[in-house]
Amino acid sequence: MDKGLKSWAEIVRLVYPDLTILRDKTQWLAGNFDTPSVFIETDLVSDKTHTPCADRIVEDVGLVFHFDKERVTEEDEGEPIPFDLEPLFTFLRQKRFCYASKRFGVALVMEPPRNRPEKDRIEVTFRYSYLLAVPKVPVPKINEFRIGYEGKELTP
Repeated sequence: MDKGLKSWAEIVRLVYPDLTILRDKTQWLAGNFDTPSVFIETDLVSDKTHTPCADRIVEDVGLVFHFDKERVTEEDEGEPIPFDLEPLFTFLRQKRFCYASKRFGVALVMEPPRNRPEKDRIEVTFRYSYLLAVPKVPVPKINEFRIGYEGKELTP
């Protein structure tokens, strides 16, 4: 089920190759990371059967981009440098909010994002879906048929 999370990490890595990616929530909550960085977390919304061989997974993803701290002068010490999200949104618009991950074998179909800016970070949330292949269960073949009528077995 973590194919969605890994695909989002792949998107962030493509757009921001030098950005640190955090996936461990305890490390993120403890603040044990360097800035600039992004924390990625997914949450399952629904898992429905789409076809006999695939399930449609709907998830929410939260991308929390932490700004770097400006250290040019003593007065600017600790002031956050706003993070430019335009490359991410441009990349997703170019892909028409659909991203096919060759590495993880899923195609993410996204809804438009919601942004929530904070002082030292910006949170971007998406709802997206993808199809997950389900292994086909082998069904034993029936090679012999027996018919019964009035308590007697008839042979074909």
